[in-house]
Amino acid sequence: MKNLFLLSLTFLVSFSVFSQKTSKDYFISANQKFKAGDYAGAVKDYNEVLKQDPKHVVTLTNRGIAKDRMQQYRSAIEDFNKALELNPKHLPAITSRGLTKYNMKDFRGSIIDYNKAIELNPSQAKSFNNRGLARYGLKDYSGAVADYTKAVLLKQDYAEAYYNRGAPKYNLGDKAGACADWNKAKTFGLKDVDQYLQKYCK
Repeated sequence: MKNLFLLSLTFLVSFSVFSQKTSKDYFISANQKFKAGDYAGAVKDYNEVLKQDPKHVVTLTNRGIAKDRMQQYRSAIEDFNKALELNPKHLPAITSRGLTKYNMKDFRGSIIDYNKAIELNPSQAKSFNNRGLARYGLKDYSGAVADYTKAVLLKQDYAEAYYNRGAPKYNLGDKAGACADWNKAKTFGLKDVDQYLQKYCK
């Protein structure tokens, strides 16, 4: 009878261990929820990861991105700041913070982050594209064109950068160049550009 009790107790202990989710389980679950567009669910799972591993830079960054998608910009910035305190050269946290600052209309702050990102990795087309967005926000149309141009030189099929470059070109009086860019974006599969082609390029 005594041995049976011990066996039962061992089984219960083993079961409780196996039923506990690891930080890796929560991390995988969070990423799946994020991809499915369940940002609130992703944040909950990222919270669980950080309870077990509060200095996990990637989780802090991912949670910040999920918060950004929910327009919780200030809380997102806090996550990116924490990640960068732990690893000042973590590029995804720098670029994500730059985009959140852009979403907050802090265009100058966004440019500072993308300057840093480009300094760390000058071959990442998206950093130039996103810095171009911030420069456009400041009505620095020539600067925006220069950044979008750099982006498409690094990634020749970058539809979004061609699409974005059209607007500052148009504002600078280069209608032909703008329409050429919007047509190029369309050839690379960007459907949103049709409204610009119909309105400005007839």
